[in-house]
Amino acid sequence: MAVSPINRSLQSLIFQTLSKLSEVAPPSPPVSNSQTPSPVEENPYQSLFSNDGFDPSGAGGTQDLSQQIQALMQTMNQITELLGGEQGAGEEGGVPELGGAPKSGSNPEQFNPQQFSPPPTTPPATTTPPPTTEPGTQKTQGPQAPKGNNPTGGAGNTMDFTNDGDKPMTVTFTTNPGQQQIPPLTLQPGQTVRQEFPQGWSGNFRSDKGDGTAVTLGEVAFNGAGNQTFYDVSYIEGNNASMTIAPETAEGKTSGTMENLVEGAPDSILARDANGQVYGIKKTTTSEVRDPNIINYYRGKVGADEGYVDPKDDLSTLGTSDTHLEVHLKDVF
Repeated sequence: MAVSPINRSLQSLIFQTLSKLSEVAPPSPPVSNSQTPSPVEENPYQSLFSNDGFDPSGAGGTQDLSQQIQALMQTMNQITELLGGEQGAGEEGGVPELGGAPKSGSNPEQFNPQQFSPPPTTPPATTTPPPTTEPGTQKTQGPQAPKGNNPTGGAGNTMDFTNDGDKPMTVTFTTNPGQQQIPPLTLQPGQTVRQEFPQGWSGNFRSDKGDGTAVTLGEVAFNGAGNQTFYDVSYIEGNNASMTIAPETAEGKTSGTMENLVEGAPDSILARDANGQVYGIKKTTTSEVRDPNIINYYRGKVGADEGYVDPKDDLSTLGTSDTHLEVHLKDVF
């Protein structure tokens, strides 16, 4: 059974003290056989410290010094064994043997650096919901159309021309006095071409189908009053193509119709070329002479704010803050 460090220190101290006392003590006189040594006191410490010294001629001279030392050493051995027994029989958690492992079943707490680390901080959750887009409020943007002619001094004014027919078609432009000329565009079936226009440009455009006597006109004026873009589809000069104009964004109305107006039209209002081939519908007005039959037919197909059929049709001029317009066209025949 191992002795604890405390008991070992005590024992060593006592033995060192007694050894020094033995070295300096004078030799004891021979002990008479008739003299009976005194019995060992129950408390050797009381006997030891009650004497004034270890000199046998002193107050404790009745005891032989060597016998006292031997008795004291025996007592210390008993005390050491007693303390060792108590140490071994102690409760769990007592002082373990030097260099020994912890007692079986003990679970010493391991050092965990995370135990003393500050808790991780997480940013406060935002209470602002993500922006939502209501259906129908934004136009889906597809691939950008290839560019057509690029006039000098372009100011962000554009029109995307799309051929919705199954045959190639050519679009020609007529500019107002003082405006830059725009070269014609040729569109393949299903093709879209973006045309740029300079600041303040105004004029019209048409399909070159037919003999040019009856034409559907798309009319536009960029950067007008209040920096608005004004536009309309006009049937005053006749009809040779289906056409619509609308802002690129959701703002603004659509002018014109993609309906084939020639289908079901009376023969008397049909437009023919030099070979007698029908290519559209006649004009509504010639030299300020209005033809009510033609006007009434157009008006049955196109509303008052959907296209010009009469020179006084002012409701048909539409405006938008958008500087980008989309144009869809299709030749009648």
